[in-house]
Amino acid sequence: MCTGRMDPAVMAEAFSLGLDGLLVLGCLFGECHYVTGNYNASHKIGMTREMLAYAGMNPGRLSFRNLSSAESELFVKHVTDFSKEIRELGPIGGEADRLPLPKLKEKLEIAKTALAGPKLRWVVGKKPVFIDTGNKYQEIFTEHEINRTLSGMVVDEMATYSILAALQKKPASVKDLAQDLEIPPPETLKYVLGLKRRGFLELESVKDHSPLYKYVEQEG
Repeated sequence: MCTGRMDPAVMAEAFSLGLDGLLVLGCLFGECHYVTGNYNASHKIGMTREMLAYAGMNPGRLSFRNLSSAESELFVKHVTDFSKEIRELGPIGGEADRLPLPKLKEKLEIAKTALAGPKLRWVVGKKPVFIDTGNKYQEIFTEHEINRTLSGMVVDEMATYSILAALQKKPASVKDLAQDLEIPPPETLKYVLGLKRRGFLELESVKDHSPLYKYVEQEG
């Protein structure tokens, strides 16, 4: 199967289940049987690394490297080098990561949900198109511009799904969410109001002059 079929959500799930490292080996750029499959893989894994790093995992645990099917020695080198790097990092949730294992697993589950959503999938899928041929208005974007947009979306999606996960457990105020999730209060308010407009949240009550929001179960 082409590396372009790698699913970012599946990669995140593997780490949430305790995987210490994942090495994806693709064919050389320009030699993919599916033409752009390995480019797609590179874009997906780059986005996944950024999302998992934002969740608290050391991004060195996920790597994408290239070689041809005839380069057996290079295959051995890639696997040997990566195995050494992971041994040096140690088990997931250790000192090499920003969060201890229980908290990290919780964040990785949220990252998995965000990566499975349509927004990030659409943008990373359109990345080569925006760079090569542009959008429907024929506007061409540089890779730096697309990556910057994608980075902002990674932050937004992680914050959005973190808020949803927190409110699925119990109602909370914007102040409490901001403190618990370490998101600036103005940003937390923006996300909460946006989710409320989309029907994911509703006002439950007011406590000490602070509105408490709760999650709304979605049909289907």
